[in-house]
Amino acid sequence: MSNDDEVLIDIVQAARLILEFTKDMDFRSFSEDVKTQSSVLYQIVILGEAVNRLSSNFINHYPQIPIAKIRGMRNRVVHEYQEVDIGILWEAIQTNIPNLIHQIEPLIQRNESE
Repeated sequence: MSNDDEVLIDIVQAARLILEFTKDMDFRSFSEDVKTQSSVLYQIVILGEAVNRLSSNFINHYPQIPIAKIRGMRNRVVHEYQEVDIGILWEAIQTNIPNLIHQIEPLIQRNESE
């Protein structure tokens, strides 16, 4: 298994944890639950750290994966934490995280079968 494959697994695991933490929640319950927000934000930091470990070859080969957006969100959480917009975070959980899983999982499966 290549380093990129290991990183992809880390990305999917972090993304799945975000979905697990927020399942059965609506925006209101999420916005009132600081523990869940903190858990999600930590997983976003992990996502950002993981994409930083992907090889430039991988990043160039899969430009459809939103590496810059993931890095940007990680940087916002780490460096501008007081400005994290819970509404934008919730939208990312509802849309971007499932899309990311959908993009990454086939790449893991493809690499495992090679």
